Amino acid sequence: MITTAVLPPTRRTTIRELLATVTEHDGVSPLDEAAVLALDGESARHLLVEEAGTVCGYASVLADGTVQGMVHPAHRRRGHGTALLQEALALRPDAGVWAHGALEGSLTFLSAAGLAESRYLLTLHRDLDPARPLPAIPESTLEDLRLDTFEAERDSERWVAVNARAFADHPEQGSLTRDDLEQRLAQPWFDAEDMLVALRDEELVGFVWSKRERPGATDQDVEIYAVATDPSVQGHGAAGLLMATALDRLRSDGVPGVELYVEADNAPALRLYETWGFTVAGRDVQMRASGRG
Repeated sequence: MITTAVLPPTRRTTIRELLATVTEHDGVSPLDEAAVLALDGESARHLLVEEAGTVCGYASVLADGTVQGMVHPAHRRRGHGTALLQEALALRPDAGVWAHGALEGSLTFLSAAGLAESRYLLTLHRDLDPARPLPAIPESTLEDLRLDTFEAERDSERWVAVNARAFADHPEQGSLTRDDLEQRLAQPWFDAEDMLVALRDEELVGFVWSKRERPGATDQDVEIYAVATDPSVQGHGAAGLLMATALDRLRSDGVPGVELYVEADNAPALRLYETWGFTVAGRDVQMRASGRG
């Protein structure tokens, strides 16, 4: 077992290759974006297992205590997954271990290790077929509200502040820092044209961020990466205006559909997205050791 806080470039490449292999085999990525970004930083603990000199298993323990891992399909059922999980829990007994895609094998493995389901994240999807009308773009009740394209120099600091207030109860999204934002702005997929901000009296009070895996691509579904409004303007139509405008733009571009992630226990958000025509397309499950909330 190799445990390290910093991965050399060769190790990062090896893990990304392993990730691609596992994702293709299982049909879902075992690592979320935060775990992938952590490969390049110093904010996580990286666990690796080797067989005959080849990395065949990997797990990360992020600073927030979440754990994600994978084992090469050809090296499963040899104890590597158990070794990774035991080491991760030794580092963080309170860890929340993700089973992305809620694959039956992953859930069975984690349950057998004494972990219980504690959190559910749903994937929602909506097609953007031109023949299927979108809800009309609503008018906000807020005066002096206008939409604009994100400008990093003007908006970054304010974006972080609004995001923190809007997601104060969310364990990952609400903790994003300016450095976290800058890291995402530097990703190859980032396109400022895909982030709309709502300005009221020139103060940023909301945003909607669309993520295309390839900038400008219109041949695959797009993720509604984040949508939020400052608590001071919630209930005044700002979120609806942002979302409707983003969907209308994406459909005009020819994008076939959109997806987004929402906590399964967020009933108000689920009701809202249902009215927008979104349906459940998948789920991720987080599990914890018995007695660990």
